[in-house]
Amino acid sequence: MELFREMAQRGLIGDTTTYNTLIQGFFQAGDCDNAQMVFKQMVYDGVPPSIMIYNILLDGLCNYGKLETAMAGKVGEAWDLFCSLNHKGVRPCVVTYNTMISGLCGKRLLHKGDALFRKMKEDGILPDDCIYNTLIRAHLRDGDKAASAELIKEMRSCGFAGDASTFGLVTNMLYDGRLDKSFLNLLS
Repeated sequence: MELFREMAQRGLIGDTTTYNTLIQGFFQAGDCDNAQMVFKQMVYDGVPPSIMIYNILLDGLCNYGKLETAMAGKVGEAWDLFCSLNHKGVRPCVVTYNTMISGLCGKRLLHKGDALFRKMKEDGILPDDCIYNTLIRAHLRDGDKAASAELIKEMRSCGFAGDASTFGLVTNMLYDGRLDKSFLNLLS
């Protein structure tokens, strides 16, 4: 951070790559506050954020508990940022949606993850295997076998397959009796 301040004092303004590296580094170090401060400085300096930087910000905010405070019903920083992207002239990509859907599912806000999945498809963004697997695992964890089965069928019709984590969850659920063997046929 000191080097960054020294650059600014000398009148040197970083480019998108500089800010990208700094923001990602701060999030990897668990320093959410400095990551956000660097982003604000970037905007102040007039460096236009790319979708890659927004994806890093969203991922970092989701990973550090700034997605949503579900108990209080307050929408957090990541959700605010995601909702503001279109107003900023930045179109979310599949990675952006995957980050938000994973964050929502991780906070047990599956209904919001499902709604965002539908919105993504309505907006013409094609889901990838990561999004399908995230939603399938979340529905399985919540005991919604029917929704999981429908997502698996849709995923397979798009040419995607279950990943190791999804197979692991299904295997564990078969082992402890939460699923029957017929469910495994859907994945194979």
